[in-house]
Amino acid sequence: MEIKEVLEERTWEEFLTRQPHTAFLQSWAWGEFQDKLGLSHHRFGIYQGGALEGICQALVGRRKLGSFVYVPRGPVLKTPDRGEVQAFLEYLKDFAARQKVDYLRIEPPWEAGSDPEELLRGKYRRSEATSQAGGVSLLLDLSLSEEDLLAQMRKTTRYLVRSAEGLGIEVHRSADPRKMEEFHRLMSVTYRRQGFVPHSRRYLQVEFESLAPRGMAELAWANYQGDTLSAAIVFSYGDTVTYVHGASVRSNIPVSYFLLWETIKEAKKDGYRYFDFWGIAPNDDPRHPWYGYSLFKKGFGGYRVDYAGSWDYPLTPQYWAVFGVEKFRRLVRRY
Repeated sequence: MEIKEVLEERTWEEFLTRQPHTAFLQSWAWGEFQDKLGLSHHRFGIYQGGALEGICQALVGRRKLGSFVYVPRGPVLKTPDRGEVQAFLEYLKDFAARQKVDYLRIEPPWEAGSDPEELLRGKYRRSEATSQAGGVSLLLDLSLSEEDLLAQMRKTTRYLVRSAEGLGIEVHRSADPRKMEEFHRLMSVTYRRQGFVPHSRRYLQVEFESLAPRGMAELAWANYQGDTLSAAIVFSYGDTVTYVHGASVRSNIPVSYFLLWETIKEAKKDGYRYFDFWGIAPNDDPRHPWYGYSLFKKGFGGYRVDYAGSWDYPLTPQYWAVFGVEKFRRLVRRY
């Protein structure tokens, strides 16, 4: 068994896109995007007899509060072999120490309660940070027929989708970064209405400019009587289309329901296997900051996936300052 850097994009992408429900957060392009934001990326592969059996992209960031190595939805292994998981976890701890950061944070792609998760217990600690990558999501199986997908929707959602079909709503799609201006406008309206803290305008713009030319990101928006009322950014990678960002204005017209259903149908038509709603609240507490859009997503059906969560390995005392701030923020969001 050997772990070493992977330097060729083709080798990396061919391995990753062959895995089921592939994580775009481990894609080569995601590392390039993070680099533009100031985080360096490092890509490692685990080899058995010369064959690539797993990969792991680690991001290194240095902030005023603390420095870190962050592994979103990784490592990715052909099979979650206990020995390979253990080897990667030890390698990442050593790598983080060599980078002289305050902590290592891992949000693995394993489901909660799985054997690989048990290797984290006792050595890592649960992070206080909330994350869509490491929490709970909903998946739609796009191998189902449209009729079956409609049947599994909440009754109200299905009614709103059906009622919107005859209203003359126009849906448009584009990979042109210049079209993002309207999305930024809708996002500013959305976060003021719902009271959450969004990604910055720069983050969203650079993200789209990095991924869209590779065919990974697409903007979809819906017009009603000449006005843009709803928009969404979806990522297409491997066998999965992921609904990552959504924005809308308040309206009595069910435009957002119609837009999302059209986006799901488009993903199915294009031959993707899964549609990932990308993060929901872990419970039905109306006080949870994700409650509103989680309720919206749940209306479309699908099955829940609970990931192992976010885990930290402290390396310096500075980590506890990070821990304290994140715990405070979580408590404030709750109440």
